[in-house]
Amino acid sequence: MQKNRSQVFNGIKQKNNTKTAVLVLVGFLALALSLFYYLGINTAEDREEKAGILEEEVTAAEQKVSVESYAISSGEFFPGDEINSGLTIMNTSGKEDNFWIGCSIQDPLGNWHDLPAQETHLKDKEKTAVDFFWPVPGGESQLVSGPYLLTMAVWSEMPGEKNARRLATVQRKEAFHLLKYHEDFSSFNRDLWEKSEHPLGLGQLEADNVAIADDLLKITMPADTLDGGQLESKAYDHLYGSYRVNMKLPDAPSSITGFFLYRAPDYYHEVDIEIFNDTRGKVMFVTYAGGNVTNEYETYPGFDPTKDFYEYRFDFYPGKVSFYLEGVLLKTFKDGLTDKPMKLMINSWFPRWLDGIRPEHDAVTRIDWIKY
Repeated sequence: MQKNRSQVFNGIKQKNNTKTAVLVLVGFLALALSLFYYLGINTAEDREEKAGILEEEVTAAEQKVSVESYAISSGEFFPGDEINSGLTIMNTSGKEDNFWIGCSIQDPLGNWHDLPAQETHLKDKEKTAVDFFWPVPGGESQLVSGPYLLTMAVWSEMPGEKNARRLATVQRKEAFHLLKYHEDFSSFNRDLWEKSEHPLGLGQLEADNVAIADDLLKITMPADTLDGGQLESKAYDHLYGSYRVNMKLPDAPSSITGFFLYRAPDYYHEVDIEIFNDTRGKVMFVTYAGGNVTNEYETYPGFDPTKDFYEYRFDFYPGKVSFYLEGVLLKTFKDGLTDKPMKLMINSWFPRWLDGIRPEHDAVTRIDWIKY
C-alpha cells in the first residue's frame, strides 16, 4: 500500500502529503467501523449481549441489596445427582429489611423448575449466604437432556406476590448439562440395545462384527470385505435431547461411521452425524424428513479422528438441531426436522457412493461411551 500511495502522490509537497494520508486513514477507519457494525462482524459474546442472552449475568435493579458472591454447579449430571447453587448478599438499603431469595432452573424445552424461596432478615450492611439443592429427577420423570439455565434472584416479597419486586439477579446460561443415561460399555445391556443384521451399502451388517471388549464397544469391518456392523436401541423412544458419543475411528478409506437417530422408512425421520473413516475425517451433518434430505452440511474437524477418542454430539429440540465436535458448536438447522420418536444407532459401513476399498486388515471403530 505504501508503494502505491507514493506513486499516486509523487511530486506533492510533504505537508499536503501528510495531511492527505491522515484523511485517508481516518476515512478508512470510519468505513471499517461502519462495515463492522452493519454487517454484524462481531464476536459471539457481542451478538449474545445484543440479544440479551449473556452466558452469565449479574444485575441489581435497586440499590437495596448487593450480590457479594455466588456459586453454581457445572459439568454433567445424571438422575440421582444433586445440583448445588448459592449466593451471598448484603443489605444495602440503609435499614433493617426482609428479603426473599429464589432459584429457578430452565430445561432446554423452556420449562421452569422453581425451588422453594427462602426468606432472610438483615440489618443494614449485614450479609448472609443462601444455598439451594435440586435432586436431578429420575425414573419416569420427563427429564430432557442437554444444557440447563439457572437463575437466582433476590426479591422484596415472596416471589409471586402482587407487590414482589426483583432486586437482584444472578443468571448463567448453560450452567450445567443433564443427561439421562451413560452407557460405558462395561457389559452388553440387552434391555436397551440390539445388534443389526441386514444389507447396507456395499456389504452386510453382521451381528458378529459388534462386540464389547476392554470396556469398549467395537464395530469391526473385517479385512478383505465390505461388511460392517451396527448397534441400535431396541425402543423407538428417542426424540428431543442431547446425544453424545466418544469414539476413535479406524483408517479405512471409503467407509463411514454414523451416529444418528432413525425411524423407517428411509428419508422420513433421521438426524445424522456421519464421519469418513480416514485421517482427514470429513464430517457430514444431515437431516431427513418427509421423504427428502432437508439439511446437509460438510466440514473437517481439524484433527485426525483415527489417532484418539473425540466427542461428537447433537442437541435436538423442537424446531432446532445443533451439531458439535469436541464441545464446539459447528452448525444449527432450524427447519426440515421430524417430530417422531426414533431409534438411536451407531454403525460403521461402506456406502455405495464411495469407492468400496476393502481394508487389508480388520478396521475397528472403538466407542468409549454414549450419553443421552
